Amino acid sequence: MPPLDILVHVRNAEGEPLAVRAALALSQRRAGYLYGLYVAPLGAVAFSTPETVVFQATEADHLYRDALARRAWWQSVLTASAAQGEWLVAQGEPVEALCHAARWCDVIVAERPTLNPDAPLGWGTVSRTVFGAGVPVLVVPETAQIRTLGESVLIAWNHSREAMRAVRGALPLLSAATRIVVLDGTPQEDRLVMRHQPRLDLAAWLTRRGVNAEFVSFTPKGEAGAAILAQARERRADLIVMGAWGHSRIAELVLGGATRTLFQTSDLPLLVAH
Repeated sequence: MPPLDILVHVRNAEGEPLAVRAALALSQRRAGYLYGLYVAPLGAVAFSTPETVVFQATEADHLYRDALARRAWWQSVLTASAAQGEWLVAQGEPVEALCHAARWCDVIVAERPTLNPDAPLGWGTVSRTVFGAGVPVLVVPETAQIRTLGESVLIAWNHSREAMRAVRGALPLLSAATRIVVLDGTPQEDRLVMRHQPRLDLAAWLTRRGVNAEFVSFTPKGEAGAAILAQARERRADLIVMGAWGHSRIAELVLGGATRTLFQTSDLPLLVAH
């Protein structure tokens, strides 16, 4: 297999940020090429005077040059883990930069800060990247303890398009996993009002690709996201694979949902796709 091209959103270019540790752990299980992406800020000019604009542009150029100079730090991080990769710097809006660089990458690794449970969900950097990138995103909660990643995987399977995109994106990791448990849940309600449509036999699909998984019937009595997280902890999973936002962001914001719950409460990394 060719190496997995991993795009890491580097929010702090010093030490060993959590997203970087997660990406390195990922590359240890599946040979990866790591692109570290730092997005230098670009000052807002909407309400600035001409004199202030000049100052902001000069300061933005200075920040950009400083970010370019962090290439040596990135190389030292890679060398310490016998990994390969490149240092990328963009300037402007992080989501646009991540979605641009994702065009030539297989997965994005991004750290997600802990949110207030009442905070709006779906419009932050990580959430918008999930919607716009077109590739799976490994969401790393800032409370995660990265010891292994992809060794014991739990898949939340509800037969949806989003879940299948997540499974496809995770396939390079699944092929190297020691244990895979699939929570086989109730299929989502068909919004196209189709009758007798065929359903994917995920077990057979995985087997044809050399991936063996244990299937467990999953019918949570309470909130689905909390039940998924409880199952992952009980089975000592180090990664949850799932579709994100099977419903609209508005519906998840108002009514709740598995994505909302797991994004807010999970202390395990989530490989998600929309």
